[in-house]
Amino acid sequence: MKVYVLISSAGANKDAYFPYTKMKGELEAAVAQLGFEKTVILRPGLLIGPRQDLRPPEYTLQTLAGGMGKISGGMLKNFWAQDADVVGRAAVQAGLKCLDGTAPEGHLWMVTQSDIIRLGKK
Repeated sequence: MKVYVLISSAGANKDAYFPYTKMKGELEAAVAQLGFEKTVILRPGLLIGPRQDLRPPEYTLQTLAGGMGKISGGMLKNFWAQDADVVGRAAVQAGLKCLDGTAPEGHLWMVTQSDIIRLGKK
């Protein structure tokens, strides 16, 4: 079985005005047309984790999300930001579900933030 797993972004839309979300939406549309038996697209929010390059606005948001997560047991973070390792585990789990036949039916599976948290925590 051919399975393609793409990590995209929340808000991806090929018709968006904002260049980043537009590019992500165009990428999703192009990947969906590649002809894989199953295409999985994960749409995480802000990715939390170490970076090699310094991006001050992103660092500020990561710090805010991390702090909100600590004071709320994760609830105030997980709905808009996900840890990069959780997203990675969710991508692997989604791919494995496609291979073992337990993924949702259909050619395309859109994995949203709440599903990312659920799949990535295992």
